[in-house]
Amino acid sequence: MAAVPVVSVLNMKGGVGKTTISAHLFRHMMSTLRKNILIIDFDPQFNLTQTLMTQANYQKCRDQNKTIFSVMEPPSAPSLFTISKNMGPPPPPSELTEVLYHWTDTKKTALGLIPGDFRMTKYTLVDDQKTLQPVQKRFIEFIEKAKEEYDLICIDCNPSSSFMTLCALTVSTHLLIPVRSDRYSILGLELLDEFVSGLPALINKPKNIVLINGGPGNSVDTNFESSLRANSKFGPLTLPTVLKSSTLLGAKEGKVGFATDKRLPHVNSLKRHLTTIVNELKVPLGW
Repeated sequence: MAAVPVVSVLNMKGGVGKTTISAHLFRHMMSTLRKNILIIDFDPQFNLTQTLMTQANYQKCRDQNKTIFSVMEPPSAPSLFTISKNMGPPPPPSELTEVLYHWTDTKKTALGLIPGDFRMTKYTLVDDQKTLQPVQKRFIEFIEKAKEEYDLICIDCNPSSSFMTLCALTVSTHLLIPVRSDRYSILGLELLDEFVSGLPALINKPKNIVLINGGPGNSVDTNFESSLRANSKFGPLTLPTVLKSSTLLGAKEGKVGFATDKRLPHVNSLKRHLTTIVNELKVPLGW
């Protein structure tokens, strides 16, 4: 049986479209390849969750302790500056997952979301790495449980070299690295590669997959693309297709949901485009 891919969407630079890709690309992968996918919002800003859930639904999840914070520590976590002493095992994924889609024939979860939580910022405030080890262990255990239920796990990460980044890297089989057509995106790519390479504790390094993101209102500079594809290290890791700009992929105030579910002009064109990228991803994912 093939290993379940755990894909962290990550770049050390912000504003490269990680949340857009985590939401819309993997939702389309679910339906196109008929894969059971779990998306984890691992960014304390929880923009992914806000993209997919109404404020009322999110507040209900938070009140019921159904967020990523309950993966890391028990709901009775003492404070923003103190780590729980008696961790215990993490809850099963089914207890925390917001089911976004299920298969009508099998009734299984087709696409699930572990909502984000601003309280995750506490892990940037605690300096003692030894104190944080049980938190990381609990997260790893949760991912192992999730692998038993899903064909792929996507982790939407924040752009930093934090404790949470280390947690994500530890469980990841692949890194999907979005880049925009500016030199700072390349710098973020290089910094991430240097950071991952320099982690001695990371025995199994995740495989890199680079995706050029045109982004809303941002056409891809041909010189940038040529330079990236000619790069001896990153060129071969870059997917052939560029994620083209689309207003359907942009977040809108008060609107939640997936781009490919919208009954709007050009949605079929977007679906065809995303299908091409999904099929290109099958190779590095081993499908």
